[in-house]
Amino acid sequence: MRVSDVSGIELNDKDVVNVVVRSHPQVSEARQFDASAEELKALKTVNNLVLLEYRLADGSTQDVYVSATEFAKLIPNDKLESFDPLRGRRKNFRPGGQD
Repeated sequence: MRVSDVSGIELNDKDVVNVVVRSHPQVSEARQFDASAEELKALKTVNNLVLLEYRLADGSTQDVYVSATEFAKLIPNDKLESFDPLRGRRKNFRPGGQD
């Protein structure tokens, strides 16, 4: 038996959902808590999100979520398919080349 961190109710091991809060504006590192699937139904989820990672020139990064619809307005799906994957060498990129 485990206890829900949300409600304090005892849960059977098979009913425990371990939730990882990867990012939240009020905490500086990931957190985790246990809950039941029933308790989690209270959360309104958002579907069709695109997670972007902005990699800035100073080396910092920023995660940004946008709707797939808004993303497609800027980057249509056919154009997205033509972009380089993260693995491997980028097309038309020369390390140490001119900016």
